[in-house]
Formats: sequence, C-alpha cells, structure tokens
Amino acid sequence: MNLSQKVLVVLCEGLFVFVFIFFAYAAALPAVSARAQIGDAAITKEELRNQLQDVQNQITELENGIEGAKADQKSLTREISILNKEMEKQKLQIREIDLNLREIAQEIKEKNGEIGGLENKLKEKKMLLAASLQELNKYDGVNWVGALFFGGNLSDLFNHVRGLQNIQRDVNEFIMHIDDIRKDLESDRSDLEDKKDDMVRLKNLSTLQKQTLEKKQSEKSTLLEQTKGQEKLFQEGLKKSKKDAVMIRQQLFTLESVGVSMSLGEAIEKALFTGQKTGVRPAFLLAIFQVESRLGTYVGGGSWRKDMKPAERPIFLQLTQKLGLDPDTMPVSKHPYYGWGGAMGAAQFIPSTWSAYEHQVAALTGHNPPSPWSIEDAFIASGLKLVGNGAGSHAYKDEHTAAAKYLGGGNYKKRVSQIYANNVMDWAEYYQGQIDVLEGIGARSGGANSL
Repeated sequence: MNLSQKVLVVLCEGLFVFVFIFFAYAAALPAVSARAQIGDAAITKEELRNQLQDVQNQITELENGIEGAKADQKSLTREISILNKEMEKQKLQIREIDLNLREIAQEIKEKNGEIGGLENKLKEKKMLLAASLQELNKYDGVNWVGALFFGGNLSDLFNHVRGLQNIQRDVNEFIMHIDDIRKDLESDRSDLEDKKDDMVRLKNLSTLQKQTLEKKQSEKSTLLEQTKGQEKLFQEGLKKSKKDAVMIRQQLFTLESVGVSMSLGEAIEKALFTGQKTGVRPAFLLAIFQVESRLGTYVGGGSWRKDMKPAERPIFLQLTQKLGLDPDTMPVSKHPYYGWGGAMGAAQFIPSTWSAYEHQVAALTGHNPPSPWSIEDAFIASGLKLVGNGAGSHAYKDEHTAAAKYLGGGNYKKRVSQIYANNVMDWAEYYQGQIDVLEGIGARSGGANSL
C-alpha cells in the first residue's frame, strides 16, 4: 500500500468518526436546547454565581441558627423556631438547585458551541487534506527515472522532489490535526454527557428537597395541632414520647426504586447491626439508602446484556453463577440517555465495585457468597464504603464528604454531589430523631454524634 492509499484509509476512518459524532450530537441538541430554557430571564454566569454565593451564605447562617437553637432547653417555642428555620433552609436549598440548573444549562449551550467550532475545524482540515491528496496523486503518476534520463531537467526534478516532500509533510500535519480534533471532540462529548447527568440528578434532588420541605411543614402543623400552641401541652407530650415508639416501628421504610419495603423498625435494626459491624452511623446509612432510592430514576429496569458496560459483564456473570442465579432475570439499573447502567441492588454497586467489597461483606454477615440483592449485604457493603470515605467519625463534615463521594467519587466537590450530600444529611437528622425516640433519648436531642 503506497502513501496515498494509507492516507485515504486514515481519511475514511476519520470521516466515519466525524459522521458518527455529528449525528450523535445532532440527536442530543433538541433535548439540550429544551433543558436550556431554565429560569425566567437571561442572566450572566457571574450574576448566577453571585446569587449562588448569597444563597449559600444564607443557608450557612440558618444552619448555625438551627444548631444554636438545639442547645436550648426543649420547649414549644424552641421546636417551632427550629422548624421555621429548617423550612427556610429547604426553600433556600431549592433555590440553590434552581440556580445551579440555570448555570449548567448555560454551560451546555457553551459546550455545544465549542463542539460546533471543532466540527467546522474538522471539515476545514479534511478539505485541505483532500486537496493535498489530489496533488500527491499527480506525483504518483510521474515516472521519475524516465523524466531524468530522457530529457528531464535535474533542477526541475529536485523542485518536484521538494514539492512532493512538502505535500507529504502537509498530509502528515493534516492527519495529526484531524486526530487532535477528534480527541478534543471526544473529550467535549464526555463533558457534555457529565453536564446532562448533573442536570438529571439536580432535577431529581429538587424534587426530594420539595418533599423534605413538605415533611417539615406537616411536622409543624401536627405539632401546633397537638399542642394548640400551649407550652403545657407540649411538655406533657414529651413525657408520652415513648408511646411514639410503637408507631415509629410500624412506619414503612420503602426503597422505591428497587422495590424493597419493610417496617422502619426492621430497617433500623438492620442499620444498627451494620453500624456495629462497620462503624457507620445507622441514621446516616438509612439516609443514604433513602436518597439513593428516590434519586435512582433508572434503577432496576435494565438488562445486563444491553445496559451494562461490556467490561462489567464477565464479573456479573461470575457473580450470578456463584449465587446460582439466572443472570437474565436479575434486575440491574437501566442505562440513561448517556453512559452505562448495570448497577445492582439497593446499594447500586456495579459488579467490579461489588467484587471489591465481597470478601469483607461475607466476613461480616456470614453470607458466602454475599448478594447485592440482599438488603443485609447491601447495607454492609455501603457501610464499608462510607466508612472507607471517612464517615466512621460520625462528624457532620466527614459524613457530608462521605455522602458526596458516594455519589460523585473523585468528583465529590462538584455542586451536584454537594447538594446530594445536603439532602442525605437532612434525612439523617430525621432518622436520628426516630432512632432517638426508640432509644428513649428524645426526638430532637440527636445530632451527628448521638449514637
């Protein structure tokens, strides 16, 4: 194969990749454009970030106020004050998510513009390459020996040789540039998928924040209804709080996305067992599962054959074989419009992640082999992962970081991971209150170090 033929092969390969990327992005553009229409008016990125900073400062002030109020003696006034602050905090967190969504929509629009610019550069380089190939083909048809020995001019021959070398150099440069542009396109495509991923998660988290706000509003209404605004009735209610234990145990703990439902009392017992074995705070663990379940839009509806990343499939087959399960009947997460699915069970571990914890889980539960579809094994695996990420201290800051890492891994500092962690910590406070009542500590005395 001569140089021209080699170059033509590279050109065809590059053209195929270009066409694939072009149509992939063309299909995504309408969805992105639709999502970009967030917010009531055009706003600059700087203005968005200033608003975000202001909202985050207000949230910090409220958190400090809530912690200060919890140090006061229990009273109706104190409880109402805390609930009001918590509701205001929820409203601000919803606003924070909305601002983040608007900023990501702008970033998606900018990224699409960058992709368009790269595609235009790719077209330009391909046109120049095609022109150079035409010149190269002319030189391929010249009989240089005949031209030299049958009346050819030596100076002309050298000029032709230099011309050929220049064209070959240009061809090589064009090929190199096309390859660089293809890499840039692939990188931008990956960034775009990440931003779409963040947008989906933020929308789901916004829904969760609204549900948490509704829960706080309901809690306040119930408290006022029971006490009729009277401190005496509130104090009498505190003495009867142990009677609430029966109701708490009978509440349902439902992991919606994986179809797991049990009494809250049973879930707390499993979480306490996991806490003893791994060192994770039980209320924090329950919060992780609660938020993961409600966030898991794509959980449980997929097939390993089409939704799981190819590299994960052999590990999945080995796991199901060890467990004596039919791989075609075991639920895994469905792939979204970006990336891969294939996560398993309530903990939502992909097969390779599960295999990394498998021996530890077996040692702690006695289940050999353990199963990601077993709630006990899933609790233990998640507890191990969370403690490995620093949650064993039970300190708020460390648990918050561990929650962010549970979602984002190495990207735990990203906004979506931080907002996810905020939501987890809200639920952790709720479950801590329930556990405290069961243990006779008092519904609102528990913090991150209560157990």
